[in-house]
Amino acid sequence: MKPSEILRYYLNDAVIERLLHVKDRECAVRYGENFGKRPMYFQYKGDIENLIRTGATSFHISEERWQNPLELSKELTKEQLSSIRKGWDMVIDVDCKNVDISKIFTKMIKEKLEHEGVHSLSIKFSGGSGFHMLVPFEAFPESVNHIDTNRLFPDAPMIISLFLKSELFSTLRDTLRKDYGIKKLASIFGIDENKLLENGEFDPYKIIDIDTVLITERHMFRMQYSLNEKRWLVSIPIDKNRLEDFKLEDAKPENVDTKLDFFDLHPSKNEATNLFVRSYDMFEPEEKTEEEAAPVHYSELNLSVNPEYFPPCIKLINAGLSDGRKRSVFILTNFYRTIGRNKEEVLKLLLDWNKRNKPPLKENLITQQVEYAFSSKQYPPPNCDAHGYYKYFNVCFPDETCKLIKNPLSYYVRKSRKTLNNRNVHVSKRRQVE
Repeated sequence: MKPSEILRYYLNDAVIERLLHVKDRECAVRYGENFGKRPMYFQYKGDIENLIRTGATSFHISEERWQNPLELSKELTKEQLSSIRKGWDMVIDVDCKNVDISKIFTKMIKEKLEHEGVHSLSIKFSGGSGFHMLVPFEAFPESVNHIDTNRLFPDAPMIISLFLKSELFSTLRDTLRKDYGIKKLASIFGIDENKLLENGEFDPYKIIDIDTVLITERHMFRMQYSLNEKRWLVSIPIDKNRLEDFKLEDAKPENVDTKLDFFDLHPSKNEATNLFVRSYDMFEPEEKTEEEAAPVHYSELNLSVNPEYFPPCIKLINAGLSDGRKRSVFILTNFYRTIGRNKEEVLKLLLDWNKRNKPPLKENLITQQVEYAFSSKQYPPPNCDAHGYYKYFNVCFPDETCKLIKNPLSYYVRKSRKTLNNRNVHVSKRRQVE
């Protein structure tokens, strides 16, 4: 798209008015391949016009709402972020390379939410081939298990997303199998039929998913009526009851109608309470045993990086991926950091790993994730049975040692220490002989 065409689209009072609907959210501007400085906030028409004239190609905002977005910093800890977060909206990002299949899943999610009592929801086209759905913060209960809901980000939206995926798995699988068939789906996505199977059964989440990468602190999503640089289509709101009528032509800049507002929702108080309760009932962790609850002092680890001791899942991730790459940034960052590697070492390891991915992720995404991880509290990688991780992108192939552990980090520590102990025993015996 030519710069003059981008200017012509954005310099429209109706479009600018919609872009100004940010309300206590952090904003970000993209210039082609790169994002501008953060944090940013705009509230006047002139703010938008200046950004457009200086080359802005798209606008993005946070799903989190802040007391003052300009106080945000990558230096803030998780607890500090929670203390200044006013709330958050549930943004469901339906991720698929085929818009027609995206529509099928999006409609299923809409109907499921409505069945759970959530009617205050909106839908917009992402500008690529997927859709964004929004449930406003006001629809949620004020607290869950005596914890203020504004402090339940990102755990609560992650749990709800996994609940929706679990509930809709069979319906989605059966619908796609009936309407398309495995052979046709493999042809549409240009992959081998076996890639669509999990344990010999068709897994619809091999080709479509709820992108949980969006569910992280300070992550952005594309603003309504913003352009998508990959296809130069507009991220436009859609009448939720007319989703099936949507056509890609509707999202061409010259065809855009700005009458709908993605954020114009008026929820009933607590209408999403049932959704919360059902989601937490399904995915809330079981009570830990006394042994499991004992604290593990991960900060005391200082182990070198030896791929020979990696658990099977980390070995497969480290070899390069085509699916699960973004989630693996989170896994590897926490894995390497917790064994004692510093920020520079972790960044180098991940950038080297990224070269083996097909295709590689953008380097700035990895840099930002590593920077953010080291600006907050240290955490181990997700547990082996964590929903949305290892098993969900086909890297979980347990060996005998895996049966003894619950986290990939424990595997690495066990292997490293066993090798060290064996060496010490060998040295001790040699000295006795001498």
